[in-house]
Amino acid sequence: MCGLAGEVACAAHSRADVDRALPMLQAILHRGPDDVGSWDDETGAACLLHARLSLVDIAGGRQPMASFGGEVVIAFNGEAYGFERLRRDLERRGVTFCTRSDTEVLLQLYLRFGPEFVRELQGEFAFALVDRRNGRTMLARDRFGIKPLFTSVRNGLLLFGSEAKAILAHPWSERQLNLTTLNRELHGVFLPQDTLFCGISAVEPGTYLMVSRDGIATHRYYDLDLEAAGTSRLTFEQATEALEATLTEAVRDRFHGDVPVGLFLSGGVDSSSVAALAGTASIPQVSAYSIDFTGTAESERAAAEHAADRFALRSVFLDVSAEGIEQAFESSVWHAETTVPNAHGTAKMLLAQRAKREVKAVLTGEGADELHCGYAYFEHAALLSNAAAGEQRPRLSQFLAQHGPRDGVLGAITPTIRRRLAGGSGRGGVPYAAMRAYVAGRGVRFMTNADFRRQAEERPDQALLQWLVHRSPEARSLDDVTLSRFVALHTDLPHYNLGFLGDRAEMANGLEARLPYLDNRVVDLLWRLPPQFHRSGGEGKRVLRAVLARRLPRTAERPKRAFLSPSGSSRDLLRGPLAQRWLSMAAIRRAGIFRPAALAAVRQLVGPSQRSRSLGFYLSAHLTTALSAHLIADMFCDRFAETLSRRAAMSLCDLRARLSRNRQLPRAA
Repeated sequence: MCGLAGEVACAAHSRADVDRALPMLQAILHRGPDDVGSWDDETGAACLLHARLSLVDIAGGRQPMASFGGEVVIAFNGEAYGFERLRRDLERRGVTFCTRSDTEVLLQLYLRFGPEFVRELQGEFAFALVDRRNGRTMLARDRFGIKPLFTSVRNGLLLFGSEAKAILAHPWSERQLNLTTLNRELHGVFLPQDTLFCGISAVEPGTYLMVSRDGIATHRYYDLDLEAAGTSRLTFEQATEALEATLTEAVRDRFHGDVPVGLFLSGGVDSSSVAALAGTASIPQVSAYSIDFTGTAESERAAAEHAADRFALRSVFLDVSAEGIEQAFESSVWHAETTVPNAHGTAKMLLAQRAKREVKAVLTGEGADELHCGYAYFEHAALLSNAAAGEQRPRLSQFLAQHGPRDGVLGAITPTIRRRLAGGSGRGGVPYAAMRAYVAGRGVRFMTNADFRRQAEERPDQALLQWLVHRSPEARSLDDVTLSRFVALHTDLPHYNLGFLGDRAEMANGLEARLPYLDNRVVDLLWRLPPQFHRSGGEGKRVLRAVLARRLPRTAERPKRAFLSPSGSSRDLLRGPLAQRWLSMAAIRRAGIFRPAALAAVRQLVGPSQRSRSLGFYLSAHLTTALSAHLIADMFCDRFAETLSRRAAMSLCDLRARLSRNRQLPRAA
């Protein structure tokens, strides 16, 4: 919905300065093209900057917003679903409102109930709230990390922003790659606090910070209940009914607002279910936006058209070509702020650009696979666990004959590796992400140079397991599949799927995504279902498929297909002028991450390797990752000021002029 940034004093003699912080807002203006606002406290305790994408109460919802007496000020990004109910509850307590916005509801909830009001929120959000009465600032992020929020401490100030580039734009920021995080990413490990930049951290999902001149305190307000996993006593039929009702309500809630709302439709189970339930919820004709990789095996046009026709959706297809991907790849990396092994996020960014011509928000299907065992690797995790205990080895061999890296399955993971990571006793769950990182080590050692490996000597598989012990000491008592779901929901999902493939691709175009599968009620229901309701006999998302089968049986039977850029597009990208420049010997040596001989050898093999889909996928992923890493080192570290000047939506001079016209701070009742 928006972008926010600012400074908060976290030491005795520090002072926030809105003019100094202004480049932070410049860096994220793409997130909120409709309006800008700023506020600073005369005592220097904090300053807030806001770029608004207006969806609810367009005229009255300007930000930052202050309480009637000016004692509390908030800058909010996202959506609070069901805020109308919360508003009615407050009105019964005697509260009056000046606007129709959810932002004012949050402000009044804080005034009545303090920081813990965040436990009652439903939706995707990040916000900064300054309480001038006690000199404290609250920074909060939603339960699952749908909306991003980053922080950094510099010279007694906590800097915060909706994207890392907001903090990098601050004049006090250093701009250096965090090689430990980069090494983790190369191994497929995405810890929730990590960023690729030294001194910048992500606020973890489900937490809020309380910041004052006395320091910074972190509070966790939400967590998945480990003891509740798989405890539901619903029958399969009852679970199907419950999911249909709960998901329908979640879909209906996400069509609220004062602007047109559409949806992304791939033709797969997740997005087709959202489309089907939008019809059930009596939503007027909806536009469905789909990617078409024309003439490739990855094209899902026929399936998407089938769903759109069945539910009377207005179908809009964007033909994404190899040329289009190459032209937009650098821009997508700028917005992603992370390394990428495939250009699928670039395609998603182009789709968001097309959708933004007609709508300001879309419903998407992210989160369903992690919650409901949609990925094939969940089955691989179960088979590895069984084989490590001496059971069902033939089934493991049959599975590996049918699945490969394009499905997220790594055949190099063996039961022996699983036992090794479980510890000497062989007991204790092992998340698939740790096994994936373990086997990735050989390839990373081949690709990276000795200096990089010396500076990033940590073993990412062990870092992940150590994080897990610290984060949830009891988690390894879970079985491998449930533990893998838990880890995926806390690591891969917020960092990569909701970040690069979600928020960053969409908000690059000022388009808001709304995620019904990450509705609080849907998550609670799916988390509690028995494991066999999620995946059994090679079929994932069984309950969701049962819901969809009532309306679209052909799609409900479709096997899971990963959303990936076609191999031909990847090959063209890696042969094109962008790769010629950024994978050149000079670029490789300047970045100092990869071995020139290794990248040269991989580039030579990319063409011939297409005879082997698995090998071709691996090699293309390595090269695309290297390409994105070199772009990040250049854009964010070596030439950040130049890149920001070229890519920002507005100059600092024009931004100051626009803010000067918006001096009056909106007030709540």
